[in-house]
Amino acid sequence: MDATEKAELRDSLRALFAAARTETGAVAAELRDLGWDEVVAEDPSAVALLFEEQGRALVTSTLLDETVAGTLGLERTDTAVAYPLEVGDLWAPCPAAADVTGGLGPVVRTGGRQPERIVLPLGPTEIRVVPGSEVDLRPVAGLDPDGGWARLDSIPAAAAGTVLAASWTDAVAVARRALAAESVGLARAALALATAHVTERRQFGRSIGSFQAVRFRLADAQIAIESAAEAVRVAFATDSGLAAVAAKAIAARAVDSAVRTAAQVCGAMGMTWEFGLHRVIRRGLVLDQLLGDSGAVSTALGRHLVESAVESATLPLLDPLSIPLTR
Repeated sequence: MDATEKAELRDSLRALFAAARTETGAVAAELRDLGWDEVVAEDPSAVALLFEEQGRALVTSTLLDETVAGTLGLERTDTAVAYPLEVGDLWAPCPAAADVTGGLGPVVRTGGRQPERIVLPLGPTEIRVVPGSEVDLRPVAGLDPDGGWARLDSIPAAAAGTVLAASWTDAVAVARRALAAESVGLARAALALATAHVTERRQFGRSIGSFQAVRFRLADAQIAIESAAEAVRVAFATDSGLAAVAAKAIAARAVDSAVRTAAQVCGAMGMTWEFGLHRVIRRGLVLDQLLGDSGAVSTALGRHLVESAVESATLPLLDPLSIPLTR
């Protein structure tokens, strides 16, 4: 996909998300009607663009579930995935019974509906597909009320559901790449809010965006965002679990940089409900928690590299210069 085609696709996705209906599954259904599968078959990196625009628009959809379900060879519609919040195994985080009883169980995006089936990972190569009717789900809306999340209150008995012959490790890498791309979109949304505010807001007869201190803060946030976008590009180009976990951590930090900058330069206005920055903050915090937050995965990744005695020269997947740009 060349630059012109990418720009046209971005514009189309932006228009689709801007007109998105409130139903959680509406966006995925519209994409299927538009032939999205053919677009991805021609250029898999289009998925990064899709999730980035979803993040920018702050839209809630079933796209992440459908992407993971497709990787696992499952029917994509009406399938929900239970996402662990704890790192555990760096490459294949899975919930333990203690996590569930202790209140740290995995979360499922239901959007208020009862999914037909739920994917429950129990190990790197142990995935169970459980009927939605057999799972106790408790809605959780405090942090991200628009997210449509529910918490798994108990792990079904071993006899429930069917065991899936697929790799949870591969599915986690796919999900982390998508979450990283969506986080980049969130960061761009926060920076756009900040830029618009400092352009319109005036002090001492000039826009506050003309002051050097404000411009430097915005520039630092932009650098963090573009660094994250490059990490996402590398992750999609290499199809590597290592690059995926790094991209997700870097993207989460870009969101943090962008929302902190926006809160600083927007002042009291940025704290109001009407301004909307709080929606970016809430969604960013939730996405960061899925499959391990940035701090936990960074620590686990560092431990893995030290224990493996891996030298930087043997990690070309983390070197953007080793991945040719597509024009």
